[in-house]
Formats: sequence, structure tokens, C-alpha cells
Amino acid sequence: MKTRYLILIFSIAILGSSCNLFFEEEPANDPVSVFEFIWQSFDDSYAPFDERHVNWDSLYLIYRPMVNANTDDDSLYIVITNMLAVLDDGHVQMTVPGKKYFFSNHIYNYQIDDALFDLNVIENNYLDNGFIKDDSEYPGFVFGTINNDITYVNFAYIADNLDVMNDVLDNYDTKGLIIDLRHNSGGDFTWAFSNMNRLIQNRTLIFSSKTKNGKGENDYTDWYDWYIEPQTPYYSKKVVLLTDRYTISAGERTAMIFKTMPNAIVIGDTTNGAHSTMIGRDLANGWYYTLPTQKVKFADCISYEGIGVIPDIYFKNELSDIENGIDRCLEKAIAEF
Repeated sequence: MKTRYLILIFSIAILGSSCNLFFEEEPANDPVSVFEFIWQSFDDSYAPFDERHVNWDSLYLIYRPMVNANTDDDSLYIVITNMLAVLDDGHVQMTVPGKKYFFSNHIYNYQIDDALFDLNVIENNYLDNGFIKDDSEYPGFVFGTINNDITYVNFAYIADNLDVMNDVLDNYDTKGLIIDLRHNSGGDFTWAFSNMNRLIQNRTLIFSSKTKNGKGENDYTDWYDWYIEPQTPYYSKKVVLLTDRYTISAGERTAMIFKTMPNAIVIGDTTNGAHSTMIGRDLANGWYYTLPTQKVKFADCISYEGIGVIPDIYFKNELSDIENGIDRCLEKAIAEF
């Protein structure tokens, strides 16, 4: 599981006509101040409280009394992560030296059903000889054919690795296409908008988003509509998309594209349900955390934050099958052709 770290840039403010430089005061590094800082940070900047049905003020009343000047780091970590776990949000994460990487989302944090997808099973038992695999440090794609008549491509994340889509579409004369986004760790969804556009015929609204721009509860930008623009030559054959509970963030926004396509079908498990853009911040004690600052609604004007993109056909692998080199979910997709 790949994690990404964000770089924080602090700005210098020039105030008034005196031209004096003022620096934001360093937050205190005691247990109470650290707790207060992270709670306030979420209160100011976290977007999907409503979508996740969380009353943040009530959590303060529960967890704040657990922290005092004598609280040690281990106890403070437990209090803060227990509070963040209530959000159950894949975009809420924490890095603490000497601790396991923390995910607020229970699927990621406890690796539930993590073993139900194994790309090695597909490479060893399903792809025809001659498949192509990204040989970079963090492999981003695998593509080839199955049974010499179905094109298959797996994307591990959403970035410039999607630039291979034209090669995938142009180099194989097959009955159709399987795109596998299971365990896709997200990235930058705009790469999907610029590389999946041969799969659509018309300019299509995919989702809308608005971003926090102030500390108030209703301080947001206006809604921005995200459209995908068609590109020729159009790929008119059937497309099957595979997803699971580890398909997250930009992987989910990419899945939304396929939910609007008349010639596509989504098979697998519901995606993670963390659709926003996230930011990262440091605490005074050196801990690092992330939080999402956007609200996102699908083209149907419904937010699936905390729910996930729902497949057209629900299907989930069994661990015993994977251990025996069998991917039933992939076979379900193959049967569509």
C-alpha cells in the first residue's frame, strides 16, 4: 500500500502600511495544545461532516476530557486516533514516528479483504504471453490480452501512467476492454479526464465539487462542474470496469466516468467512498495528518462520500480462490464478452 506525503508551505504575511513582517506563532507542543490544534483544524477545514453524519462538537466533549498536561504520547495518540476513527474517512490519515500508519477508514486501517485482489494471479494465470508492465520504481500499469480476444489493463494509481491508454486502445483488435481499478490508490483525477476521453461520445458531466475557503461552516467556493470532453477516434466496444473497497479518491472519480457511459458496466465491490481532495498538516510534536477539504457530488447531484461508487454488478472474490490462483471477479468480467 503506497502512501504519499504532502509538503506544507508556510507563507509570510505583510500587514498594514508599516511593512513589518509577522510570522504565525508556533503552536504549543503540550498534549492539550496538540489536541486542541488538531480538533480546531478539522473544525475549520474538514468538509464532509454532514455526509459522514458526524457531530464534531460532540466528539470534542467526549475526547477532550481524556487529555491533560500529563498525558503521554502513547495515550495522546490513542485519544486522537480514536476520535479520527469516528470519521471513517480514507482521506484522514496520520503518520507518527514509531507507530503503524493510521487510517481513519476501517477498511484500510484493518486491511479488511486486502488479500482478495492479487495482480500476480492475473499476470500468471490470465494474461496472454507478451503483456506489458510498467518497469518504473512504482509500477503504474499492466496491459495485454486475455484469451487473445479481450483487452485488459490495470492501473495501480491515477497519474501519468494513464498516458498508455491510447496504446491500449490502438494496439489490440479485440472484442472489448476490461479496466481494472481494484486497489487503485488514487492520485490526480485530471489524468483520467484527459486519457479516458476516447471512451465517450459526448461532452459529459461527471461530478461537481466545492472547496473550503474559510473557517466558517458554510465557507466554500461555488460548485465547479467537471466535464469530460470526447476525443476521437471513439472506442465503441463494450467496456467493463472492476472496482473494490480499496479503489479510493481519484480512482473513484475515475470510476464515476464509467458510471455515465452507456457501453460500460462496473463489476466488483463498492469503492471506498473518499472522493475529496485532501491536504496535509504538521502538529507541533512532529506528527503529520491529512484531511479532506471538498464536497463532491456525482452527476446525479448525489454525494456518495462515505458510501462509494456502487457497481452495477456486485461481486467479491473469496480468499480461497485467490490463494489457488483464481480471480472470480475477473472471470465475471470476462463472461460479459
